[in-house]
Amino acid sequence: MKIILLPGRLFAKLTKNLPENINTGVISYESLEGVTYAKQAAEIAKRFKDTDIYIVAESYSGPVAYELYKLLGSRVKGIVFLASFISAPSLLSKLAGFLPVSLLSANYLSKKLLYLFGFSLTGGQTLVYPVFVSLQTANKRKLKLRLGNIAGLSKQQCELDCPVTYIRPSRDLLVSASAVKYLASMCSSLSQVEIEGGHFIAQSNPVACAKVICDTFNVASALIKLNLKEDYNGQYIS
Repeated sequence: MKIILLPGRLFAKLTKNLPENINTGVISYESLEGVTYAKQAAEIAKRFKDTDIYIVAESYSGPVAYELYKLLGSRVKGIVFLASFISAPSLLSKLAGFLPVSLLSANYLSKKLLYLFGFSLTGGQTLVYPVFVSLQTANKRKLKLRLGNIAGLSKQQCELDCPVTYIRPSRDLLVSASAVKYLASMCSSLSQVEIEGGHFIAQSNPVACAKVICDTFNVASALIKLNLKEDYNGQYIS
């Protein structure tokens, strides 16, 4: 089983805290041609159509994880949502598509806004620098379209019938309680873990996030091994 981390640019600290013996794959949206959630998921699904995967999805990537589940079904052995969503995360998100890309340039105002909304003014302002490096190297057209994807999110229909864990920052200013509640309503099984920090929790508290991911991944791995011990009649093989 392979852990798939979405998106790929901001997980340096997180991956350093994951054991080396865990098979991981980091997906960058810059490597994808698709610009909608469904098309991005379709491209990723082709890479792992014959592999059991465990998805870790941060922020924007929640709907991609959801679409991957719809495409791969039982191949998805679990999902960890990091401050993420599958519907409009907040009323403010409806305006995301109208934000000028120039606002994402690194200047005094944008750094302050990111530190406020992304990190809830905790952890030190140096945390914003990797985010801006990622934004500056991203394709601006694709970045604009991704903002539009968030703004255009609607309610979903398919229930997630795999183990789901939601890592909720203690001070998330970008994903509302109602968005988290809706996601929970679409899961057959969901556990929620609160971790100290702001929205970009994997960047500000990677150690705590890595522990939750490892713990839940190990449980999923154990369940797979248990199921492999059953014969086709559902009887345990000694």
